Amino acid sequence: MKRSILSLAVLIVMFLAASGVRSELVTEATIGSAYNGNLFNDSNSTGDSYSSFGLGFKYYPSSSVQFSANGMYNGYANYGDLSNLSGDFSAMAILTPESSPLSILLAGSVAARKFGLLYQLYDQVGATAGVDIGYRLSQKIHLQTSASILNNRYTNSDYGSNRGFDFAVGANFSFFGSNALAVRADYSQRLFDQPSLTSEESGNLSSSKKEESEPFEITGIMLRYSRPLGQQTGLNISFGHRRLHLDSDYAVRGYSIDYLSPWSDLWEGVSLSGGLKHFFPSQITTELSFSYFDKSYVDVIELEITEEVGETGTIIESNYWRDRRDDRLTNLSLSVSRPFALQNGKQITPLFNIGYRQNRSSNELYDYKDIMASISVQLGL
Repeated sequence: MKRSILSLAVLIVMFLAASGVRSELVTEATIGSAYNGNLFNDSNSTGDSYSSFGLGFKYYPSSSVQFSANGMYNGYANYGDLSNLSGDFSAMAILTPESSPLSILLAGSVAARKFGLLYQLYDQVGATAGVDIGYRLSQKIHLQTSASILNNRYTNSDYGSNRGFDFAVGANFSFFGSNALAVRADYSQRLFDQPSLTSEESGNLSSSKKEESEPFEITGIMLRYSRPLGQQTGLNISFGHRRLHLDSDYAVRGYSIDYLSPWSDLWEGVSLSGGLKHFFPSQITTELSFSYFDKSYVDVIELEITEEVGETGTIIESNYWRDRRDDRLTNLSLSVSRPFALQNGKQITPLFNIGYRQNRSSNELYDYKDIMASISVQLGL
């Protein structure tokens, strides 16, 4: 993994050295405040407000090369240890001229995220490296393929770290004027670190040592249709289906906080999403979007810790059991933004977003409804 990322960096630097175009630096700051009515995506509906501050840099040594660095801090009002600091650095280079029907893009990134003491189990670092190749077959047909490798490590946990690769092929079609259809097929493979679980005579499962899971595969297909509705409005609708290729007895160790879990992406099922974007006078932009997911998750090994006080002292027991979960999640959101030009030529953009979620699950713990709202300001520096 490290060799691949180093090789990618060397190629980008070599390409950069061969280009003599004047460089450009773009800097942007983001300040925001938000409320999330369900931090942990479960029926307890634990809510909290938080403030965020972010800073981003984009450096263009030439028209074909981009380096970017971003940092973000989210500070929670009541759950201080959930506050987190994240950052990433990425680089990409287009290796073919703009006039060529063939396009080749190399890209790589590293990222890290750190939480407070109570949630340090979810501190992580990761890296990706990949290539995107496109070919313009005609004005109405574009072919695409991409491949990438990834490595994500949980720095304070023996379990959950994973590595793998992604591969995709697809095509974009334009027809009947402004109608556009995108078709894509995906293949992914993942390998996780997780505990070795053995059955005891009592029927419970016990954890012994860390082991590397067998490779498992995810395949999927996505269809996306889009078109303008007049001069100021655009519509898009997407349909997707993904499948997990696993043995019937495969299971992973569960973490109590769903949205931070290493296993949160291990599901199969269908998805449907869409959006309607409209540009009002005075550069006001609104976007209404929805999504629906019907998910069947991989079986999870849950942990229950019990304490019993006996004559010889306190006895602590760890009991494991297998749990299955099927969800139907609906999301609705509305965003409004408007840029304002400053006297120094820079731009400031306020953004308001409100969202509603409803999840129905075969596991009652994950039945919930909640509302999220945020307001932020992006400022070009």
